[in-house]
Amino acid sequence: MGTYTQITEIVAPSSAVAGSSVSIVAKIKNLGTYAFYICASGKYDDTIFYLYPEYASVNAGATYSFSGSFTMPTKKVRVYVWSYFWTGSAWYLDDTAYVDIDLAALTPAITQFQIVDYQKV
Repeated sequence: MGTYTQITEIVAPSSAVAGSSVSIVAKIKNLGTYAFYICASGKYDDTIFYLYPEYASVNAGATYSFSGSFTMPTKKVRVYVWSYFWTGSAWYLDDTAYVDIDLAALTPAITQFQIVDYQKV
């Protein structure tokens, strides 16, 4: 938990297929006694992805959701989320959390089966 913000939850799938889009929602609470601007960013491996909105004014005690997505790589990843608050002159890094996302196997599916020709024996 940070001084002024707390990442209360990261909503993400437990697994995803390589190449699929993975949606992330970070719920961040204002721990302060007044409203201020909060923003968030995400990263897995060396890849940064953005969470939107870019920033939001969050009332004291309120929780705000920031969302984003990335393309699942060909391996399990640990996704980090950071929360920041605006001091009036700069963004201050305040809290961090993470979630692990396993690589899911692509399951083949038969969508249609038909006999197009046969020979009577």
